[in-house]
Amino acid sequence: MLKIRVEGIPEEIDQFLEHFEDYYRVLKRSKAYQNRNSEYVRVYVDVSSPNDQPLKA
Repeated sequence: MLKIRVEGIPEEIDQFLEHFEDYYRVLKRSKAYQNRNSEYVRVYVDVSSPNDQPLKA
């Protein structure tokens, strides 16, 4: 399992994670946390590879 932080504009994060989920299984996704003095937010995701296969380099 991987833990990933994604930062960006909320709409772009949603769009990215939609496509990301075509290749990886998102086990958990946090709410969006606002970055200080920025329009960006951050979202934390826990990810597993499809079919629980090890991730390949």
